Amino acid sequence: MKFRVVPLTAIAMCCLVLPACSTMHAPHIWPFYKKPKPAPEAVHELSLVNADGSEASFPQYWKRNTLVIDLSGVSGAGNVAARLNEETVWPVRVAVSVRPGSVQQLEIQADERDVLPVTAEGVEPIDLQVAPSLYTPRTAAIYISWGPMAAAVEAPPTPEPTFVSPQTTLPPAPEGSASEIVKPAEAAPAQPSPPPGS
Repeated sequence: MKFRVVPLTAIAMCCLVLPACSTMHAPHIWPFYKKPKPAPEAVHELSLVNADGSEASFPQYWKRNTLVIDLSGVSGAGNVAARLNEETVWPVRVAVSVRPGSVQQLEIQADERDVLPVTAEGVEPIDLQVAPSLYTPRTAAIYISWGPMAAAVEAPPTPEPTFVSPQTTLPPAPEGSASEIVKPAEAAPAQPSPPPGS
């Protein structure tokens, strides 16, 4: 049986390379590895004001051409007003980000009013688009409020119409009513009109 002599330098190289390989993370060297998406960069496009007039600290960021107001940390009920900074215009698209189940509905009011239900399913925040018809370039502020679903107002019960079968005999009509049939013999003769000039 022959033994092959391996040079000592090859063994030393393997000892140096193997520990270096163990420090690398396997997913980073796979060809299908995706880098995690960077967190969106915070901007200050709109001034957010609480109901008491203090400045609100909700993050804002751009998602393509949509300005997103991040309300994913809210719960219960509350409201905030979004106003333009000086010498700026409203973005073409505005959205509000909320976490499912944290609130039941959003009410957005500007030139028009819109109520958006919030789903309770899921864990990732969802973006609810503000309808473009709600605000115009002259809109002073967009008011956003959140809270539980408004209770539906119940209308008083309307009485059901009574059905009268054509087979049923109706009660007799009262005397002298318009529905009374008068026989020709019982009809009173018409009074002659007086001659003209009398």
